[in-house]
Amino acid sequence: MRGKYNITVENAFIRYEFTIQRNITVIRGQSATGKTTLVEMIREYNELPDTGINIRCDKTLAVLYGRDWQDRLANISDSIVFIDEQSRFVKTHEFAEAIKGSNNYFVIVTREKLSELPYSVTEIYGIRTRGKYAGLVGEYTANEFYRIYADIPTRTFEPDVIITEDSNSGFEFWNNVTDFCKCISAGGKSNIIKCLKEDAKADKKYLAIVDGAAFGAELEEMIQYIKYRNQNVEIYAPESFEYILLTSGLFKSNDINDKCNNTYDYADSVKYMSWEQFYSELLTAITKDTEMQYSKHKLNVYYLSERNMELVVNSLPDRLKIRS
Repeated sequence: MRGKYNITVENAFIRYEFTIQRNITVIRGQSATGKTTLVEMIREYNELPDTGINIRCDKTLAVLYGRDWQDRLANISDSIVFIDEQSRFVKTHEFAEAIKGSNNYFVIVTREKLSELPYSVTEIYGIRTRGKYAGLVGEYTANEFYRIYADIPTRTFEPDVIITEDSNSGFEFWNNVTDFCKCISAGGKSNIIKCLKEDAKADKKYLAIVDGAAFGAELEEMIQYIKYRNQNVEIYAPESFEYILLTSGLFKSNDINDKCNNTYDYADSVKYMSWEQFYSELLTAITKDTEMQYSKHKLNVYYLSERNMELVVNSLPDRLKIRS
């Protein structure tokens, strides 16, 4: 599946309106915020007659549950699948493997860390009440999704140490881009905080650069660590290193811009578990057999020229001061 879908789920008393644009969306938040009610309404709509529930979406909405979830999933196709937080199977390796290559989108209600799933930092939502409105049969409550981590720190930051989650091309670039910053590879997204703790020095400022497209499971712990360290730690979470290169100005192409700005129209969930895979494949394909040929494992020296490093760094948020 690919695409961006507007969804309305409503009855006479309550309405949910939201948009889904990736294969994995996570809904979090405390009890009594309407998460379970949303899933129950979708399930009732599908299983019971005359519920008074109305759903508007260009795709079928389904609910996955029960011990036989694998058999149920095998019979669901080209749908947006909702899973309530009571379904413990979402934390398992078996579930992660089952949805790999799926032509469905998944909306998972959970307050727990889903380490097996590569979901985006931008696709973690809460549900809030927008207000009460007069309907045809009385007053109804309107609810909407909001990005829980929309306010990832945005202060001006000049790091002494850069920590990357990978040890390949991204690390090579950041290691060469500045003379006054030490660069450390964490060797994986789950090692970022461990690496920060091991190197932590009170007089140093640390910038963690992560692939936002797949860092969702680690984000809450990272945000808490940033608060604990106060002014000493910051995070930068672009989609991926390849996304940075694609949107840096190195490539003058409306087609590339469209694929980066509207990735949901191109990154088919059957092929890409996360968008970082899409950007890596895109960059590799458009540079093949050229002087710009990209490899994720070894960075082409083309990207390390003074002019090109400057171009890439200038495309980063102004708040990040990583070059002298």
